[in-house]
Amino acid sequence: MRLIPDDPFPEIGHPFTTDVSADGRWIAVSCHASGRDGRGRIVVYRTSDLALWDQIVLEQSIEGLAFHPALPVLAVGTEDGDEFELRGGLHMYEPETRRRTDVAVAGAGVSALRWRDARRLEVTFARPVVDFEDLGRVTYTRSVADCDDWQGVTADVLAVLVSWPQVPVEVDWSGIKGPDIDQPQRYLAGVAAERRRAWTRRPGVAVVEVLRDGRMLAAAQSGVLLECWSPDGTLQWCVPAPDGPWQRNGCRLYVTPDEESVWISLLEGDSSDRRTLLCRFALADGAQLAELRLDFPVAIAARTDGAWVARDSRELFPEPRRPPNESVVLTPSGRQLTTLALGESDSSYDFPVRRSPHLLFLYGAGGGEVRAEVLEKWVVRADPNGIERLFPLAWDDSLGPHLRGGPAVYVDDDAGPGLVHTCTARNGTHLVRRAYPGGAVAWAHRFDTRVTGVDVHGGLVHAVTGAGSCELITLRAAEGTVVRRRTLTLGGHVYTPTGLSAGPDGDLVIGTVEGRLIGTRAG
Repeated sequence: MRLIPDDPFPEIGHPFTTDVSADGRWIAVSCHASGRDGRGRIVVYRTSDLALWDQIVLEQSIEGLAFHPALPVLAVGTEDGDEFELRGGLHMYEPETRRRTDVAVAGAGVSALRWRDARRLEVTFARPVVDFEDLGRVTYTRSVADCDDWQGVTADVLAVLVSWPQVPVEVDWSGIKGPDIDQPQRYLAGVAAERRRAWTRRPGVAVVEVLRDGRMLAAAQSGVLLECWSPDGTLQWCVPAPDGPWQRNGCRLYVTPDEESVWISLLEGDSSDRRTLLCRFALADGAQLAELRLDFPVAIAARTDGAWVARDSRELFPEPRRPPNESVVLTPSGRQLTTLALGESDSSYDFPVRRSPHLLFLYGAGGGEVRAEVLEKWVVRADPNGIERLFPLAWDDSLGPHLRGGPAVYVDDDAGPGLVHTCTARNGTHLVRRAYPGGAVAWAHRFDTRVTGVDVHGGLVHAVTGAGSCELITLRAAEGTVVRRRTLTLGGHVYTPTGLSAGPDGDLVIGTVEGRLIGTRAG
Protein backbone atom coordinates (compact mmCIF):
# COMPACT_ATOMS: atom_id res chain seq x y z
CA MET A 1 0.00 0.00 0.00
CA ARG A 2 1.14 3.55 -0.72
CA LEU A 3 -0.06 6.99 0.33
CA ILE A 4 -0.94 9.81 -2.05
CA PRO A 5 0.37 12.42 -1.49
CA ASP A 6 3.45 10.99 0.21
CA ASP A 7 4.07 13.94 2.51
CA PRO A 8 4.89 14.28 6.23
CA PHE A 9 2.30 14.09 9.02
CA PRO A 10 -0.30 12.17 6.97
CA GLU A 11 -2.08 10.94 10.10
CA ILE A 12 -3.07 14.36 11.43
CA GLY A 13 -6.14 15.54 9.58
CA HIS A 14 -6.79 18.94 11.19
CA PRO A 15 -4.24 20.07 13.82
CA PHE A 16 -5.54 22.04 16.82
CA THR A 17 -2.57 22.43 19.15
CA THR A 18 1.10 21.63 18.70
CA ASP A 19 4.00 21.61 21.14
CA VAL A 20 7.65 20.55 21.06
CA SER A 21 9.56 18.91 23.89
CA ALA A 22 12.27 20.93 25.65
CA ASP A 23 15.01 18.75 24.18
CA GLY A 24 13.59 19.25 20.68
CA ARG A 25 13.20 15.53 20.00
CA TRP A 26 9.41 15.23 20.00
CA ILE A 27 6.48 16.99 18.36
CA ALA A 28 3.00 16.45 19.83
CA VAL A 29 -0.11 17.43 17.84
CA SER A 30 -3.69 17.30 19.08
CA CYS A 31 -5.80 16.75 15.98
CA HIS A 32 -9.09 15.60 14.54
CA ALA A 33 -10.16 13.81 11.38
CA SER A 34 -13.89 14.19 10.76
CA GLY A 35 -15.54 10.79 10.43
CA ARG A 36 -12.83 8.90 12.25
CA ASP A 37 -14.15 8.05 15.73
CA GLY A 38 -14.91 11.29 17.55
CA ARG A 39 -12.37 10.66 20.32
CA GLY A 40 -9.50 12.91 21.33
CA ARG A 41 -6.26 12.12 19.55
CA ILE A 42 -2.65 13.23 19.95
CA VAL A 43 -0.05 12.22 17.39
CA VAL A 44 3.61 12.19 18.45
CA TYR A 45 6.43 12.50 15.90
CA ARG A 46 10.21 12.29 16.07
CA THR A 47 11.75 15.56 14.96
CA SER A 48 14.80 13.74 13.59
CA ASP A 49 12.92 12.24 10.63
CA LEU A 50 9.27 13.34 11.17
CA ALA A 51 8.30 9.68 11.53
CA LEU A 52 5.20 8.73 13.50
CA TRP A 53 6.26 7.61 16.95
CA ASP A 54 3.01 7.09 18.81
CA GLN A 55 -0.67 7.99 19.03
CA ILE A 56 -2.55 8.79 22.21
CA VAL A 57 -6.28 8.13 21.85
CA LEU A 58 -8.51 9.45 24.65
CA GLU A 59 -12.23 9.08 25.22
CA GLN A 60 -12.73 12.81 25.80
CA SER A 61 -11.99 15.98 23.87
CA ILE A 62 -8.49 17.38 24.31
CA GLU A 63 -8.57 20.85 25.83
CA GLY A 64 -4.86 21.44 26.20
CA LEU A 65 -1.42 19.93 26.05
CA ALA A 66 1.96 21.20 27.20
CA PHE A 67 5.44 19.71 27.40
CA HIS A 68 7.37 20.07 30.65
CA PRO A 69 9.85 22.98 30.46
CA ALA A 70 12.85 20.68 30.97
CA LEU A 71 11.80 17.03 30.80
CA PRO A 72 10.35 14.93 27.94
CA VAL A 73 6.97 14.75 29.71
CA LEU A 74 3.71 15.84 28.08
CA ALA A 75 0.70 16.97 30.16
CA VAL A 76 -2.74 16.61 28.54
CA GLY A 77 -6.10 17.90 29.80
CA THR A 78 -9.43 16.55 28.57
CA GLU A 79 -13.09 17.47 28.98
CA ASP A 80 -16.46 16.09 27.93
CA GLY A 81 -20.10 16.54 28.87
CA ASP A 82 -22.83 19.14 28.60
CA GLU A 83 -24.43 22.02 30.49
CA PHE A 84 -25.57 19.64 33.24
CA GLU A 85 -22.46 17.56 33.81
CA LEU A 86 -18.78 17.75 32.91
CA ARG A 87 -16.06 15.17 33.34
CA GLY A 88 -12.43 15.25 32.46
CA GLY A 89 -8.99 13.82 32.87
CA LEU A 90 -5.35 14.68 33.40
CA HIS A 91 -2.87 12.55 31.50
CA MET A 92 0.92 12.48 31.66
CA TYR A 93 2.83 10.94 28.77
CA GLU A 94 6.54 10.17 28.39
CA PRO A 95 7.41 9.69 24.71
CA GLU A 96 10.73 7.92 25.24
CA THR A 97 9.06 4.99 27.00
CA ARG A 98 5.48 5.55 25.75
CA ARG A 99 4.45 5.43 29.40
CA ARG A 100 1.09 7.05 30.17
CA THR A 101 -0.48 7.97 33.50
CA ASP A 102 -4.21 8.73 33.56
CA VAL A 103 -6.27 10.41 36.28
CA ALA A 104 -10.03 10.77 35.87
CA VAL A 105 -11.72 13.88 37.20
CA ALA A 106 -15.35 13.43 38.27
CA GLY A 107 -17.76 16.32 37.90
CA ALA A 108 -15.32 18.67 36.16
CA GLY A 109 -13.40 19.09 32.96
CA VAL A 110 -9.73 19.98 32.72
CA SER A 111 -9.97 23.19 30.69
CA ALA A 112 -6.38 24.46 30.74
CA LEU A 113 -2.84 23.49 31.71
CA ARG A 114 0.23 25.64 32.32
CA TRP A 115 3.69 24.83 33.59
CA ARG A 116 4.70 27.57 36.02
CA ASP A 117 8.20 26.11 36.31
CA ALA A 118 9.93 22.72 36.38
CA ARG A 119 8.16 21.72 39.62
CA ARG A 120 4.67 23.20 39.32
CA LEU A 121 1.83 22.36 36.93
CA GLU A 122 -1.19 24.67 37.06
CA VAL A 123 -4.48 22.87 36.32
CA THR A 124 -7.74 24.74 35.63
CA PHE A 125 -11.04 22.88 36.12
CA ALA A 126 -14.49 23.73 34.75
CA ARG A 127 -17.79 22.88 36.44
CA PRO A 128 -21.26 23.64 35.04
CA VAL A 129 -23.73 25.85 36.90
CA VAL A 130 -27.05 24.03 36.63
CA ASP A 131 -29.53 26.88 36.34
CA PHE A 132 -32.51 26.11 34.14
CA GLU A 133 -33.11 29.80 33.57
CA ASP A 134 -29.50 30.40 32.48
CA LEU A 135 -27.98 27.16 31.24
CA GLY A 136 -24.44 27.05 29.93
CA ARG A 137 -22.61 28.99 32.65
CA VAL A 138 -19.40 27.50 34.03
CA THR A 139 -17.35 28.15 37.14
CA TYR A 140 -13.62 27.57 37.33
CA THR A 141 -11.28 26.35 40.02
CA ARG A 142 -7.55 25.86 39.98
CA SER A 143 -4.97 23.72 41.68
CA VAL A 144 -1.19 23.68 41.39
CA ALA A 145 0.48 20.29 41.38
CA ASP A 146 3.98 20.43 42.87
CA CYS A 147 6.32 17.53 42.19
CA ASP A 148 10.09 17.05 42.49
CA ASP A 149 10.31 14.64 39.57
CA TRP A 150 7.56 14.45 36.94
CA GLN A 151 9.09 11.46 35.22
CA GLY A 152 7.53 8.25 36.49
CA VAL A 153 4.79 9.95 38.53
CA THR A 154 2.08 7.44 39.45
CA ALA A 155 -1.66 7.86 39.05
CA ASP A 156 -2.41 7.84 42.78
CA VAL A 157 0.21 10.50 43.49
CA LEU A 158 -1.00 12.61 40.56
CA ALA A 159 -4.62 12.36 41.73
CA VAL A 160 -3.66 13.71 45.16
CA LEU A 161 -1.55 16.49 43.68
CA VAL A 162 -4.38 17.92 41.58
CA SER A 163 -7.30 17.31 43.96
CA TRP A 164 -6.33 19.77 46.68
CA PRO A 165 -6.43 22.66 47.19
CA GLN A 166 -8.74 23.87 44.40
CA VAL A 167 -9.25 27.63 44.50
CA PRO A 168 -12.10 29.41 42.69
CA VAL A 169 -10.73 31.67 39.95
CA GLU A 170 -11.83 34.11 37.27
CA VAL A 171 -10.10 32.89 34.15
CA ASP A 172 -8.46 35.37 31.83
CA TRP A 173 -8.09 33.20 28.76
CA SER A 174 -5.75 35.66 27.10
CA GLY A 175 -3.39 35.13 30.02
CA ILE A 176 -3.56 31.33 30.01
CA LYS A 177 -0.23 30.33 28.55
CA GLY A 178 -0.17 27.11 26.62
CA PRO A 179 2.29 25.90 24.00
CA ASP A 180 4.34 28.65 22.38
CA ILE A 181 3.22 27.50 18.92
CA ASP A 182 0.00 29.41 18.22
CA GLN A 183 -0.27 28.56 14.49
CA PRO A 184 0.15 24.78 14.24
CA GLN A 185 -0.49 24.55 10.49
CA ARG A 186 2.20 27.11 9.72
CA TYR A 187 4.59 25.47 12.17
CA LEU A 188 4.14 21.98 10.71
CA ALA A 189 4.55 23.31 7.17
CA GLY A 190 7.76 25.03 8.28
CA VAL A 191 9.14 21.88 9.90
CA ALA A 192 8.49 19.96 6.69
CA ALA A 193 10.04 22.71 4.57
CA GLU A 194 13.25 22.55 6.62
CA ARG A 195 13.59 19.01 5.33
CA ARG A 196 12.72 20.06 1.77
CA ARG A 197 9.31 18.49 1.92
CA ALA A 198 5.85 20.00 1.62
CA TRP A 199 2.92 19.71 3.98
CA THR A 200 -0.49 21.33 4.07
CA ARG A 201 -3.66 20.41 5.90
CA ARG A 202 -5.85 18.13 3.81
CA PRO A 203 -9.56 17.66 4.51
CA GLY A 204 -11.07 14.19 4.27
CA VAL A 205 -11.61 12.68 0.82
CA ALA A 206 -15.33 12.39 0.15
CA VAL A 207 -15.27 10.68 -3.26
CA VAL A 208 -12.62 9.06 -5.45
CA GLU A 209 -12.70 7.80 -9.04
CA VAL A 210 -10.01 5.96 -11.02
CA LEU A 211 -9.92 6.59 -14.76
CA ARG A 212 -9.04 4.04 -17.43
CA ASP A 213 -5.54 5.48 -17.83
CA GLY A 214 -4.88 5.14 -14.09
CA ARG A 215 -5.35 8.79 -13.14
CA MET A 216 -7.24 9.43 -9.92
CA LEU A 217 -9.90 12.06 -9.19
CA ALA A 218 -10.58 13.11 -5.62
CA ALA A 219 -13.00 15.58 -4.06
CA ALA A 220 -13.25 16.73 -0.45
CA GLN A 221 -15.96 18.62 1.41
CA SER A 222 -13.68 21.62 1.91
CA GLY A 223 -10.57 23.00 0.29
CA VAL A 224 -9.98 22.58 -3.44
CA LEU A 225 -13.00 21.54 -5.47
CA LEU A 226 -11.36 18.70 -7.39
CA GLU A 227 -7.91 17.11 -7.75
CA CYS A 228 -6.43 14.94 -10.48
CA TRP A 229 -3.47 12.71 -9.58
CA SER A 230 -1.27 10.83 -12.03
CA PRO A 231 -0.80 7.05 -11.62
CA ASP A 232 2.58 7.68 -9.98
CA GLY A 233 1.05 9.94 -7.34
CA THR A 234 1.92 13.35 -8.81
CA LEU A 235 -0.69 16.09 -8.64
CA GLN A 236 -1.52 16.98 -12.26
CA TRP A 237 -4.05 19.72 -11.68
CA CYS A 238 -6.61 20.94 -9.20
CA VAL A 239 -9.66 23.18 -9.31
CA PRO A 240 -9.44 25.89 -6.64
CA ALA A 241 -11.80 26.02 -3.71
CA PRO A 242 -15.09 27.85 -4.25
CA ASP A 243 -14.73 31.55 -3.51
CA GLY A 244 -18.37 32.30 -2.72
CA PRO A 245 -19.29 32.81 0.96
CA TRP A 246 -22.21 30.36 0.68
CA GLN A 247 -20.63 27.76 -1.56
CA ARG A 248 -19.27 24.34 -0.71
CA ASN A 249 -18.33 21.17 -2.52
CA GLY A 250 -21.31 18.88 -3.07
CA CYS A 251 -18.90 15.94 -3.63
CA ARG A 252 -20.99 14.35 -6.37
CA LEU A 253 -19.00 13.31 -9.45
CA TYR A 254 -20.04 12.18 -12.89
CA VAL A 255 -17.29 11.19 -15.34
CA THR A 256 -18.42 11.16 -18.97
CA PRO A 257 -18.06 7.80 -20.78
CA ASP A 258 -15.29 9.11 -23.06
CA GLU A 259 -13.39 10.25 -19.95
CA GLU A 260 -12.79 13.63 -21.55
CA SER A 261 -14.64 15.58 -18.87
CA VAL A 262 -16.15 15.39 -15.40
CA TRP A 263 -19.12 17.09 -13.76
CA ILE A 264 -19.02 17.98 -10.06
CA SER A 265 -21.70 19.52 -7.86
CA LEU A 266 -21.16 22.80 -6.04
CA LEU A 267 -23.77 23.57 -3.38
CA GLU A 268 -24.87 27.19 -2.98
CA GLY A 269 -26.97 28.95 -0.36
CA ASP A 270 -27.60 28.13 3.29
CA SER A 271 -29.04 24.91 4.69
CA SER A 272 -32.64 26.16 4.40
CA ASP A 273 -32.32 27.12 0.72
CA ARG A 274 -29.70 24.91 -0.88
CA ARG A 275 -29.17 25.09 -4.65
CA THR A 276 -26.63 23.47 -7.00
CA LEU A 277 -24.17 24.69 -9.57
CA LEU A 278 -23.06 21.73 -11.71
CA CYS A 279 -19.60 22.44 -13.15
CA ARG A 280 -17.98 20.59 -16.05
CA PHE A 281 -14.19 20.40 -16.28
CA ALA A 282 -11.81 19.00 -18.88
CA LEU A 283 -9.95 15.97 -17.56
CA ALA A 284 -6.85 16.90 -19.56
CA ASP A 285 -6.09 20.07 -17.60
CA GLY A 286 -8.98 20.97 -15.30
CA ALA A 287 -10.23 23.83 -17.47
CA GLN A 288 -13.88 24.67 -16.92
CA LEU A 289 -16.09 23.81 -19.90
CA ALA A 290 -19.65 24.48 -18.79
CA GLU A 291 -21.98 24.99 -15.85
CA LEU A 292 -25.61 24.26 -15.13
CA ARG A 293 -27.74 25.71 -12.32
CA LEU A 294 -30.50 23.79 -10.56
CA ASP A 295 -32.78 25.04 -7.79
CA PHE A 296 -32.25 22.10 -5.45
CA PRO A 297 -29.37 20.18 -3.80
CA VAL A 298 -28.32 17.44 -6.21
CA ALA A 299 -27.56 13.74 -5.91
CA ILE A 300 -26.19 12.14 -9.08
CA ALA A 301 -26.98 8.77 -10.68
CA ALA A 302 -25.56 7.58 -14.00
CA ARG A 303 -25.53 4.66 -16.38
CA THR A 304 -22.67 3.43 -18.53
CA ASP A 305 -24.01 4.76 -21.86
CA GLY A 306 -23.73 8.33 -20.60
CA ALA A 307 -27.22 9.28 -19.45
CA TRP A 308 -27.17 10.76 -15.96
CA VAL A 309 -29.66 12.19 -13.53
CA ALA A 310 -29.57 15.11 -11.10
CA ARG A 311 -32.00 14.21 -8.31
CA ASP A 312 -33.34 16.45 -5.56
CA SER A 313 -31.41 15.11 -2.56
CA ARG A 314 -33.52 17.19 -0.10
CA GLU A 315 -30.35 18.16 1.78
CA LEU A 316 -32.10 20.96 3.64
CA PHE A 317 -32.74 22.00 7.22
CA PRO A 318 -35.38 22.23 8.46
CA GLU A 319 -36.92 19.36 6.52
CA PRO A 320 -38.63 20.75 3.39
CA ARG A 321 -42.42 20.83 3.37
CA ARG A 322 -42.72 21.43 -0.35
CA PRO A 323 -42.98 18.52 -2.84
CA PRO A 324 -39.63 17.33 -4.21
CA ASN A 325 -38.38 18.80 -7.47
CA GLU A 326 -38.52 16.56 -10.50
CA SER A 327 -35.19 14.94 -11.30
CA VAL A 328 -33.44 16.09 -14.48
CA VAL A 329 -32.12 13.57 -17.02
CA LEU A 330 -29.04 14.86 -18.86
CA THR A 331 -26.65 13.95 -21.67
CA PRO A 332 -22.87 13.94 -21.01
CA SER A 333 -22.67 17.48 -22.41
CA GLY A 334 -25.35 18.69 -19.99
CA ARG A 335 -28.29 18.90 -22.38
CA GLN A 336 -31.61 18.12 -20.68
CA LEU A 337 -33.45 15.12 -22.09
CA THR A 338 -36.46 14.85 -19.80
CA THR A 339 -37.51 14.89 -16.15
CA LEU A 340 -38.44 12.12 -13.74
CA ALA A 341 -40.73 12.14 -10.71
CA LEU A 342 -38.62 10.18 -8.22
CA GLY A 343 -40.56 11.21 -5.14
CA GLU A 344 -39.35 11.90 -1.65
CA SER A 345 -35.68 11.63 -0.86
CA ASP A 346 -33.19 12.42 1.87
CA SER A 347 -29.74 11.15 2.82
CA SER A 348 -31.17 7.69 3.54
CA TYR A 349 -31.97 7.36 -0.20
CA ASP A 350 -28.34 7.75 -1.22
CA PHE A 351 -27.70 4.88 -3.65
CA PRO A 352 -24.76 5.53 -6.01
CA VAL A 353 -24.43 2.48 -8.28
CA ARG A 354 -21.15 2.01 -10.13
CA ARG A 355 -20.86 0.40 -13.58
CA SER A 356 -24.60 0.15 -14.13
CA PRO A 357 -26.17 -0.01 -17.62
CA HIS A 358 -29.40 1.20 -15.97
CA LEU A 359 -30.47 4.25 -14.02
CA LEU A 360 -31.16 2.85 -10.55
CA PHE A 361 -32.54 4.65 -7.50
CA LEU A 362 -34.17 4.14 -4.16
CA TYR A 363 -37.82 5.14 -4.22
CA GLY A 364 -40.11 5.68 -1.24
CA ALA A 365 -43.35 3.77 -1.60
CA GLY A 366 -46.38 5.09 0.27
CA GLY A 367 -46.46 8.79 0.98
CA GLY A 368 -49.01 10.97 2.69
CA GLU A 369 -47.75 12.44 5.95
CA VAL A 370 -45.12 9.73 6.53
CA ARG A 371 -41.58 11.06 6.81
CA ALA A 372 -39.31 10.20 3.88
CA GLU A 373 -36.89 8.06 5.90
CA VAL A 374 -39.59 5.61 7.05
CA LEU A 375 -41.25 5.08 3.70
CA GLU A 376 -40.80 1.57 2.32
CA LYS A 377 -37.77 1.83 0.04
CA TRP A 378 -37.73 0.11 -3.33
CA VAL A 379 -34.96 -0.27 -5.89
CA VAL A 380 -36.38 1.19 -9.09
CA ARG A 381 -35.19 1.50 -12.69
CA ALA A 382 -35.80 4.63 -14.72
CA ASP A 383 -36.05 4.78 -18.52
CA PRO A 384 -37.94 6.89 -21.09
CA ASN A 385 -41.14 5.02 -20.19
CA GLY A 386 -40.99 6.07 -16.55
CA ILE A 387 -40.20 4.37 -13.25
CA GLU A 388 -40.31 0.59 -12.80
CA ARG A 389 -40.22 -0.95 -9.33
CA LEU A 390 -37.80 -3.86 -9.19
CA PHE A 391 -37.60 -5.11 -5.57
CA PRO A 392 -37.78 -3.79 -1.99
CA LEU A 393 -34.52 -2.71 -0.40
CA ALA A 394 -35.39 -4.92 2.59
CA TRP A 395 -35.14 -8.68 2.04
CA ASP A 396 -35.92 -9.65 5.65
CA ASP A 397 -38.58 -8.31 8.02
CA SER A 398 -36.05 -8.30 10.87
CA LEU A 399 -34.20 -5.39 9.25
CA GLY A 400 -36.85 -2.99 10.50
CA PRO A 401 -38.32 0.13 8.87
CA HIS A 402 -35.44 2.61 9.26
CA LEU A 403 -33.26 1.52 6.34
CA ARG A 404 -30.55 3.56 4.66
CA GLY A 405 -29.05 3.02 1.24
CA GLY A 406 -25.38 3.28 0.40
CA PRO A 407 -22.75 2.50 -2.23
CA ALA A 408 -23.51 -0.22 -4.76
CA VAL A 409 -22.08 -1.77 -7.91
CA TYR A 410 -23.65 -3.61 -10.85
CA VAL A 411 -22.17 -7.04 -11.64
CA ASP A 412 -22.65 -9.42 -14.56
CA ASP A 413 -20.78 -12.73 -14.32
CA ASP A 414 -21.37 -16.48 -14.50
CA ALA A 415 -24.00 -16.11 -11.79
CA GLY A 416 -25.92 -13.70 -14.00
CA PRO A 417 -26.61 -9.97 -13.66
CA GLY A 418 -26.84 -8.68 -10.14
CA LEU A 419 -26.53 -5.74 -7.82
CA VAL A 420 -24.11 -5.71 -4.87
CA HIS A 421 -25.32 -3.01 -2.53
CA THR A 422 -25.11 -1.82 1.04
CA CYS A 423 -28.05 -1.39 3.37
CA THR A 424 -27.80 0.01 6.89
CA ALA A 425 -30.42 -1.24 9.36
CA ARG A 426 -30.84 -1.09 13.12
CA ASN A 427 -28.68 -4.19 13.55
CA GLY A 428 -25.72 -3.02 11.44
CA THR A 429 -24.71 -2.52 7.83
CA HIS A 430 -25.23 -5.29 5.28
CA LEU A 431 -23.41 -5.98 2.03
CA VAL A 432 -25.68 -8.11 -0.12
CA ARG A 433 -25.85 -9.44 -3.67
CA ARG A 434 -29.28 -9.38 -5.28
CA ALA A 435 -30.28 -10.93 -8.59
CA TYR A 436 -31.13 -8.36 -11.24
CA PRO A 437 -33.88 -7.44 -11.82
CA GLY A 438 -35.79 -9.78 -9.49
CA GLY A 439 -33.94 -9.03 -6.21
CA ALA A 440 -33.41 -12.59 -4.94
CA VAL A 441 -30.60 -12.66 -2.37
CA ALA A 442 -27.52 -14.60 -3.48
CA TRP A 443 -25.43 -13.80 -0.37
CA ALA A 444 -25.26 -11.28 2.44
CA HIS A 445 -22.74 -10.19 5.07
CA ARG A 446 -23.36 -8.00 8.10
CA PHE A 447 -20.86 -5.51 9.53
CA ASP A 448 -20.91 -3.61 12.81
CA THR A 449 -19.52 -0.53 11.08
CA ARG A 450 -20.69 1.32 7.99
CA VAL A 451 -19.57 0.16 4.56
CA THR A 452 -18.27 3.32 2.90
CA GLY A 453 -17.33 2.04 -0.55
CA VAL A 454 -17.77 -0.92 -2.89
CA ASP A 455 -16.53 -1.80 -6.38
CA VAL A 456 -15.92 -4.89 -8.50
CA HIS A 457 -13.17 -6.15 -10.83
CA GLY A 458 -12.27 -9.53 -12.26
CA GLY A 459 -14.91 -11.48 -10.37
CA LEU A 460 -14.02 -9.94 -7.02
CA VAL A 461 -16.01 -7.47 -4.94
CA HIS A 462 -14.01 -5.02 -2.84
CA ALA A 463 -15.54 -3.12 0.07
CA VAL A 464 -14.20 -0.81 2.77
CA THR A 465 -15.63 -0.16 6.22
CA GLY A 466 -15.44 3.07 8.21
CA ALA A 467 -14.52 4.04 11.75
CA GLY A 468 -14.52 1.10 14.11
CA SER A 469 -12.91 -1.48 11.85
CA CYS A 470 -11.32 0.41 8.90
CA GLU A 471 -11.00 -2.72 6.78
CA LEU A 472 -10.61 -3.62 3.13
CA ILE A 473 -12.62 -6.76 2.43
CA THR A 474 -12.36 -8.77 -0.81
CA LEU A 475 -15.08 -11.31 -1.69
CA ARG A 476 -15.84 -13.56 -4.62
CA ALA A 477 -18.63 -11.83 -6.47
CA ALA A 478 -20.57 -14.97 -7.36
CA GLU A 479 -20.84 -16.71 -3.99
CA GLY A 480 -19.77 -14.01 -1.52
CA THR A 481 -16.87 -15.98 -0.06
CA VAL A 482 -14.44 -13.73 1.78
CA VAL A 483 -11.04 -14.00 0.09
CA ARG A 484 -9.18 -11.52 2.24
CA ARG A 485 -9.74 -8.82 4.84
CA ARG A 486 -7.14 -6.47 6.22
CA THR A 487 -7.00 -3.35 8.33
CA LEU A 488 -5.80 -0.25 6.50
CA THR A 489 -2.62 0.19 8.51
CA LEU A 490 0.36 2.08 7.12
CA GLY A 491 3.32 3.24 9.16
CA GLY A 492 1.63 2.37 12.43
CA HIS A 493 -1.54 4.35 11.73
CA VAL A 494 -4.97 2.90 10.92
CA TYR A 495 -6.54 4.99 8.15
CA THR A 496 -10.31 5.43 7.99
CA PRO A 497 -11.71 4.85 4.47
CA THR A 498 -14.45 6.99 2.93
CA GLY A 499 -14.76 5.20 -0.40
CA LEU A 500 -12.89 3.25 -3.06
CA SER A 501 -12.61 2.79 -6.80
CA ALA A 502 -11.09 -0.06 -8.80
CA GLY A 503 -8.77 0.78 -11.68
CA PRO A 504 -8.64 -0.95 -15.06
CA ASP A 505 -5.92 -3.35 -13.86
CA GLY A 506 -7.79 -4.18 -10.66
CA ASP A 507 -5.66 -1.97 -8.42
CA LEU A 508 -7.68 -0.10 -5.82
CA VAL A 509 -7.62 3.53 -4.73
CA ILE A 510 -9.18 4.29 -1.33
CA GLY A 511 -10.11 7.73 -0.04
CA THR A 512 -9.60 8.43 3.68
CA VAL A 513 -10.81 10.88 6.32
CA GLU A 514 -7.16 11.86 6.82
CA GLY A 515 -7.21 13.45 3.36
CA ARG A 516 -5.00 10.86 1.69
CA LEU A 517 -5.52 8.34 -1.07
CA ILE A 518 -4.31 4.80 -0.50
CA GLY A 519 -3.23 2.86 -3.56
CA THR A 520 -3.09 -0.90 -3.15
CA ARG A 521 -3.04 -4.11 -5.11
CA ALA A 522 -6.32 -5.97 -5.03
CA GLY A 523 -4.75 -9.32 -4.24
